[in-house]
Amino acid sequence: MNERSLASIQIETGSADLPEALLTLLSDRIARHTMGDSTSVPIDIAQRLLEGIAFCVELHGTSANTGVPDDAPLSERFWAGVREAKRRARRAKLLLAEAQRWQPPVVNIGFRDTLGALPTFFSRYDAEFFAAEIPCSIDYPLCHPVADTQLGVTFLQDYLARWLPERRALRAFSEDALVRLYEQYYGDYNDLLVSLYLPVAEMAVLCALANVTVRPLTLGEAELAAVSQIFSQADEMAVLDRLNAAVDRVLAETGVRGAMDRTYLLDTARDFWIRMRARLSAKDERITNRSSES
Repeated sequence: MNERSLASIQIETGSADLPEALLTLLSDRIARHTMGDSTSVPIDIAQRLLEGIAFCVELHGTSANTGVPDDAPLSERFWAGVREAKRRARRAKLLLAEAQRWQPPVVNIGFRDTLGALPTFFSRYDAEFFAAEIPCSIDYPLCHPVADTQLGVTFLQDYLARWLPERRALRAFSEDALVRLYEQYYGDYNDLLVSLYLPVAEMAVLCALANVTVRPLTLGEAELAAVSQIFSQADEMAVLDRLNAAVDRVLAETGVRGAMDRTYLLDTARDFWIRMRARLSAKDERITNRSSES
């Protein structure tokens, strides 16, 4: 792609209407990015620089105690956002170190490759120019994904904050129990991009609801039928109370503690109940239709 002048970029991106302060800041970012050698860059680079500016300004606006008031000049708010992005990157690096410290007894290729790729973020992340970008491959699917609106270091922070309760939960179970469950749930789980946490969380809650020990991650047919009865109850609050109690039992038996761990597991249990309720409702409707046809 041929390089284009800042004036051309303004016209072609529709940025001519942008405030003068933003255009001045963009011009400064372009000059610094080219190390003073040019005042022009490819159109895609200009767009990325604009996204970086917007990210840092927004980060300043949503962060407390940056030391810069919200009505400060745009450039001051931008640099406050840059400093905040760097601070969050340091914080995320500590989360990664915790994630790397102890691994679950069973992992798969998506888990392993993503954990191996995450350090790349910190060597490539450029808060001063491209702060909205995520310069590493993140393929492992979390049970509760990070919102698509999260960008840059805020995405990585949130991703790692969700990764940690999943990892802590997995470490509470034996390799044999995990492998047996994954083979039933996924089949060849090792080469699939699947959540390792989801089936464990669901089965652990089911075991707690059935009043059997959690760690083996197994239920008999009669116990599964009893849990289905709980899920089919019309009293929503009663089911939610049972789920809350089941989550607390899982955490107590596994020795996993923490507000985030409980919230994460409870959200998973509620999602599972919603799916089960819809499935049971559809089944009841099919039975009713067959009865009326006969």
